Amino acid sequence: LLTTHHFNIWEGGGGIYDVYVDACLLRGIESFANKRYQEALNDFEAALEYPENLEVGRPRNGRMSSRILYFIGTAHEGLGNKERARESYDKSVSMDGGDSQILYYRGLAYKKIGRQTKAAEIFDRLIAVGKKRLEERASSDFFAKFGEKEDQAAQMATAHYLIGLGYAGKGDQDDAKAEFDKALQLNANHLWAAAQLKALK
Repeated sequence: LLTTHHFNIWEGGGGIYDVYVDACLLRGIESFANKRYQEALNDFEAALEYPENLEVGRPRNGRMSSRILYFIGTAHEGLGNKERARESYDKSVSMDGGDSQILYYRGLAYKKIGRQTKAAEIFDRLIAVGKKRLEERASSDFFAKFGEKEDQAAQMATAHYLIGLGYAGKGDQDDAKAEFDKALQLNANHLWAAAQLKALK
């Protein structure tokens, strides 16, 4: 549907593109898990595209590409293309994704190119950022206006998700699972927390 249906985007819209990228990446991850590396690569590379039927233009800041480039690197690695894998990992770490989930994939890419210390710093940063957001939400909860509780729950879910990514990157699977579980308890629709939890289990 995302590749054949034409979506008319209103001014300021564009969320459909995120759905498209998620679909490409998740299907690619499934193919990768089943060792269908070329299929995985096709989906990961498709995630970099901006199909005309989505009516979403390519932004100047491509920081989200850091995550996609990491996955492209893993597919090349699976196919035995070591040089192209290294190129993708190098590109991934060169992009700044801010204090978001993109940090996790930069950290994984750093691990792939042998920079373990830098990767560990990034994973620790994810945990710290997530915990700080939880503290901020807790301190402001008392003053929350009616109707904002749902938004706060979603924000806290994202904070737990970031902490979980940090633990996952460090290899602390039990702590990572606990954080992803908390994220899903707060926001049952957190797609990537569910995906990470499935991968760990």
